[in-house]
Amino acid sequence: ENYAEPKWYANCAESGTEGFFWWKEEYAFACGGGQSKFFQGAEEQMYAIAMNNFAKRINSTVNSNTKLQFKDNNGQESRQTNTVISYVVDNTTIREHIAKETGTFKYQGRMYTFVKLRMNKQIFDQLVQEAKNAKVVANNNSSN
Repeated sequence: ENYAEPKWYANCAESGTEGFFWWKEEYAFACGGGQSKFFQGAEEQMYAIAMNNFAKRINSTVNSNTKLQFKDNNGQESRQTNTVISYVVDNTTIREHIAKETGTFKYQGRMYTFVKLRMNKQIFDQLVQEAKNAKVVANNNSSN
């Protein structure tokens, strides 16, 4: 009857620890949501978005440009701000992740699906380093 999403999705942490006091492991998390009138379509969207959220953090380039413009129009001050942010995510290796939590809701004839993926933080950090190393090799090869 009402739109709903899991509380863990609304507050999706990027990293954290799980386990007991004497045995804890650090993890990286990525969340995604999907919507479609077809369950499978919503599910595929949800996983693709969650995987993209991992990929952006592992291997992306961000370009940001903000332009402020102040004009005096017949004694009146007007302000204009234009911000453009773009990011590029190259092909990114993502491995050894599992679905930690999922949720599915139906609202107004559409399926809404949510997932929280979990990856061991050590593996996540290794993938970040591999992506950095690949960029260094690519830069070295292009400058030769």
